[in-house]
Amino acid sequence: MSDDLNHNQTNPETSFEREDLSTRGVFAFMIGLAIVGLVIYFIIRGMYSFLDEYERKQAAANPLAPGNAAGRYIPYNPAHGDSVSQTFKENGAPMLEYDERGQFKDFLLKQEDQLNSYGWVDQKAGVAHIPIERAMELIAQRGLPVLPQGAEQGEKNPTNALNKAAKGKAEPQ
Repeated sequence: MSDDLNHNQTNPETSFEREDLSTRGVFAFMIGLAIVGLVIYFIIRGMYSFLDEYERKQAAANPLAPGNAAGRYIPYNPAHGDSVSQTFKENGAPMLEYDERGQFKDFLLKQEDQLNSYGWVDQKAGVAHIPIERAMELIAQRGLPVLPQGAEQGEKNPTNALNKAAKGKAEPQ
């Protein structure tokens, strides 16, 4: 009997939603979303296949580069690179990069080797290069060169004045 009393009581301040979300609407939305996704997929796939075909039909940018099925990557072939270098040296034309990563790696290794070794820049003029570590040690020992007080202000090459000042300090007086 108490159950009948609880069910019959209503509170005018509270209410509830009379309709739930329909399952048909949820499924229709999901199916529509899947169809739109498939349509977009096929549109993009068709666009990329068209662009790939268009790229294959274009003339090669480098006439010396061998043809490749993919058209995007030319594997490094030392014999091919040497023939390209020789051809361009003979014609006086600018060099083409045939192995960008390899050439850049060689360039960086040459720079590292020059920065960390002794060698001549201009042997006739007596200009040499020394390793960076040794140069920093020498600067720490001797300090940076400064123009002496009596140096000519109008000297065209300030390096000459610095060299004269350094020779003057090095020579015993």
